Amino acid sequence: ITWSKYLSKNMFKVGICWQGSKNKIDVGRSFPLSLFEDISKVPNLELISLHKGEGEKQIQKINFDITVLDDGFDSGDDAFVDTAAVMANCDLIITSDTAIAHLAGALGCCTWVILKKVPDWRWMLNRKDSPWYPTMTLYRQKNLNDWDFVFKLIKEDLLKILKKT
Repeated sequence: ITWSKYLSKNMFKVGICWQGSKNKIDVGRSFPLSLFEDISKVPNLELISLHKGEGEKQIQKINFDITVLDDGFDSGDDAFVDTAAVMANCDLIITSDTAIAHLAGALGCCTWVILKKVPDWRWMLNRKDSPWYPTMTLYRQKNLNDWDFVFKLIKEDLLKILKKT
């Protein structure tokens, strides 16, 4: 499947993921999809769901546009291959601390990872970059459970990038 045909032409494409699995490590690292609403209003920007599984039902409850790929996306034997192919068509990936972050980083995609105040050890502390993924920027909570602050920073940085394009 050529996933690019499902995406808008001439728009800045942002692949997003907001939730990981519901196991013990997930506590505090996922956030509501609704936090992307303000970003969704940025002109000439398309949000593309890279999310599958737990938390997918949130898509039905939002009141902003997000591109959702068909049922064949990320199913069967080529599951992560599909995700990688869609990422290759995106200008930016914005994700919580999930496998999506690691796949995007390994592919060399421009990736912004949203982290809770005290993240998993892999992300270390007090840095905006990742030693493993040179195309990645880390956005961290300053205060526990304060995602609004993080999304405000992300929108500001996104607007700066869009001014340059």
